[in-house]
Amino acid sequence: MSRTRDQAPSARTTVKQTAKRADYETATLYQIIDEALVGTVSIAVDGQPFALPMMVARIDDHIYLHGSRTSRIIKHLTAGYEACIAFMLIDGIVVARSGMNCSANYRSAVVHGKGEAIEGAEKAELLHQITLALIPGSQGDYREHLPAELKATSLIRMPLNEAACKVRTGGPNDDKDDLDLPHWAGVIPLKHVYGEPIPAANLPEGIAKPDYALKYPLRD
Repeated sequence: MSRTRDQAPSARTTVKQTAKRADYETATLYQIIDEALVGTVSIAVDGQPFALPMMVARIDDHIYLHGSRTSRIIKHLTAGYEACIAFMLIDGIVVARSGMNCSANYRSAVVHGKGEAIEGAEKAELLHQITLALIPGSQGDYREHLPAELKATSLIRMPLNEAACKVRTGGPNDDKDDLDLPHWAGVIPLKHVYGEPIPAANLPEGIAKPDYALKYPLRD
């Protein structure tokens, strides 16, 4: 599904606070989800709120979550109830001349929707695709899923047709009266850096570090 930058997909995804930072474009949404890797899944059960950070993988215009069948959140999503998933990336600390005007440059996304449980052969294939989405280039370098593993694991699919992004870039927004104060102002950039792969302590000798680990992430 292709979305435009300025058109919210629904009333509840319309950004109202600092609306100028809203971005509803598909490319922005995909980029944030793919880079974040983790989303905070929020649900309400009998009036009680619950939130849990979970690994999230995107395949085309859907996101996928997997976990134990006994998990409260997994049970909630399997039953088809509503959930909200939030993603957040911090790109910089914005230093202003006033503490009240200090901020952060960020990219965020919020997805609303209902979960759909996936079963059978489709589940096994999608779990394979999810592994490749999280570890690009790793195909053929891990064993197949065991039947017991598939039985104990639930896979949830959620569409991305109701989502919104919010992005802040640039420097501080200082008050005009503060511009001549003798205080430094600017942006301290933050970067997510992938380090040198660390072999498992029990890895047999002679198994070299693969390219997908050395050059992670190997995305198209």
